[in-house]
Order: sequence, then structure tokens, then C-alpha cells
Amino acid sequence: MKYTNLILLLGVLLVALGSCQEREIKEEKEIIIEKEIDPDMEPGLIHNVYFWLKEDITEAETKRFIAGLKSLETVETVERMFLGRPANTENRDVVDNSFDYSLQLWFKDQAGQDTYQTHPTHLEFVELQDLWTKVVVRDNVKL
Repeated sequence: MKYTNLILLLGVLLVALGSCQEREIKEEKEIIIEKEIDPDMEPGLIHNVYFWLKEDITEAETKRFIAGLKSLETVETVERMFLGRPANTENRDVVDNSFDYSLQLWFKDQAGQDTYQTHPTHLEFVELQDLWTKVVVRDNVKL
């Protein structure tokens, strides 16, 4: 009887330890995905991209598109990322809110943006191009 209780106790401890390790691994993965943002960082290059999606894409395809956009933040040379939709701003001749989604990426310099352009994550995202009808890129460098 003593051995049965001891074996049962050891089994419970092993399961508990395994659960703790699994939780630590999940937490570690989350930390790896997140980036530390330097609030004082000023970009050397800002990459602005505007997308017009096809009208007949499904909700699942839209979710795949958004997930693809979000994946771009994992490229090591991307310092900051902003995803957006058109704002409901005043309708004026100089405002173009006809796009569906926008992406803004900050890079330290041109070399960082060059690395991004050939990065496998970016190239994988570009394969989703059948989901949009138009894309416009506006890159800016600091004065």
C-alpha cells in the first residue's frame, strides 16, 4: 500500500512538472515573437504600402491576408509596424481613402529595407497577391 501511494504521488509530480515546462515553453515562444520597441528610435526609412483587395474574396481569405501582414513584423530588420484601415476623415480632393488596408514599416536604414524585400517571410506574403487588385508603395527617407 505504501508503494502504491508513493508511485501515485510521483506520477502526479511528474505530470505537474511537465505542465510547468510546457507553460514555460509557451511563454518563451511569446517572448520571442514580441519585439522591444525603442520609444526614441527614429526611422531612417518608412515603407508605406496600400492594398486594394478583390471584392469577391472570402472572410477566410481576408483573415489569411491580415495574418500575412502581421507576419511581416517578424522580419528582424523591421523596427516598428502599423496596420491600418482608411480613417473616416473629411472628404477632400487631396485625401484618398479608397484603399482597404495599409501597412507602415519602419527600418533603421535602406539596408534594413533591402533585407526585408528579399526575406522569406516577405516573399511568402507576396505570394498572396491574388487577393488584391492594386498595391501602391511609398517609401520615405528621413531628411
